[in-house]
Amino acid sequence: MQTGLHMRSAPIVAVLLLMGASSTEAQVGQSGMAFLKLGVSGRGTAMADAGSAASAGAAATYYNPAGLVNPEGSPLSPQLMFMHREWIQDTRMEFLGASVPLGANDAFGVSINSTTVSDIEVRSRPGPAEGTFTSREVSAGISFAHRIFDDLRAGITGKFLYQKIFVDEGSGFAADLGAIWNTPLDSLVIGAAACNLGSMSVLRSERTTLPALLRVGPAYSVRLNSDQMAATAAIDLVRILPEKKNYLDAGAELFFTRTIAVRGGYQFGSEGRGLTLGAGIAYGLVVLDYAYARISSDLGDAHTISLALNF
Repeated sequence: MQTGLHMRSAPIVAVLLLMGASSTEAQVGQSGMAFLKLGVSGRGTAMADAGSAASAGAAATYYNPAGLVNPEGSPLSPQLMFMHREWIQDTRMEFLGASVPLGANDAFGVSINSTTVSDIEVRSRPGPAEGTFTSREVSAGISFAHRIFDDLRAGITGKFLYQKIFVDEGSGFAADLGAIWNTPLDSLVIGAAACNLGSMSVLRSERTTLPALLRVGPAYSVRLNSDQMAATAAIDLVRILPEKKNYLDAGAELFFTRTIAVRGGYQFGSEGRGLTLGAGIAYGLVVLDYAYARISSDLGDAHTISLALNF
């Protein structure tokens, strides 16, 4: 930003946390485009984003593209999913994704993920604001997954990235690589993904560092009470490479009569996030999921809602 430019304090906190990295951040190894580290579905968010092995359908385009292919060998239903999140202060996040099976062994997905901070006030002197502006970050991706062997699936996502802060713009490209292994132990799968591998153009005078990350972990599912109840537990170890930080995401889900789900999770090692809770309901072709997370440092609560249509 230009010298002497002043903005309203609340949204600028969100900009600094969720938008591109400053030169000081770059020197200490921090990354920008932080929305790429946040989950894209009510189910995944409620389970603390432990999704490397537990994600499927459109959400797999974010967590692990290998999840686009059904582990049971039959095609998954085509899915369209929309997510909206109210995050820190005036920050809003939206995700629109779709997954389409290409037979039993292949699948295709597309996704758009965006973050917006609106009504940031501009001042060059004390007094009334001279105007407002909106900061945006966008990721648009295409995903493909293939069953290599009966027990091994792999996937890849290519992404175009864009960011705009005030009058400055930047763009770039990144890729996600993922694999999911069905272990010999019944209902236990292990997923691994490397995400946000790429680079951005220079934004004003600095090049934003992408939050490249590795996530790996198991998921275990079991049916109970004559198929009237299903339970899933998942754990992900996440490494944010440029920040040299590790997180442990752990989540669980109980699904009753294939209609109502309750979920919970916890992200260990994070200074900003911790306990997550959520619920979902499935009726016919429609799946509605909600997640709640308390953000530390008095920044408020985060609410996520997603709507999926299974065709």
